[in-house]
Amino acid sequence: MIIYVDRNAGRSGDGTKHSPYQTISEAAFVARPGDEVLVAPGIYLKYVDPPCVGEPEKRIIYRSEVNGGAIQR
Repeated sequence: MIIYVDRNAGRSGDGTKHSPYQTISEAAFVARPGDEVLVAPGIYLKYVDPPCVGEPEKRIIYRSEVNGGAIQR
């Protein structure tokens, strides 16, 4: 499953493309082995401590929609 994040979303949604989460932490909380978290460009200021990192054969992947566009500080 792809989970979407966009810090500029009007309000936090359900992680779909049309209603993304506002924070990476929200996405990390629901992400499960084999999922991908797709992050819109922007600066994300919260520390992320995912409760689940996946499994050796099914990692959870976090990536920016645009290479280098999403920055975690």
